[in-house]
Amino acid sequence: MATSTDDLSTLSDADVLSLQIQSRNWRRDLRHTLAELVDRRMAKQISYEEYTAGRQAAKEQREECEERVAALNAEVRRRDLQGV
Repeated sequence: MATSTDDLSTLSDADVLSLQIQSRNWRRDLRHTLAELVDRRMAKQISYEEYTAGRQAAKEQREECEERVAALNAEVRRRDLQGV
């Protein structure tokens, strides 16, 4: 889902709000993926190694997502838009 937030100032207001919605959906999907990972580990469907690798990947994606959300929220505030 990685979309660069390097230069949000070049985007239209509608594009910024659309990215904000996409980021929320991405965050929700990450939570669901992590919950599935935990469920699979608890059911012993995956090894501990697979679980920790999945957790690490989820952590990295979550950090990227949170950075994107923070940048978009700052841009929405800067533009004085009604965020979603």
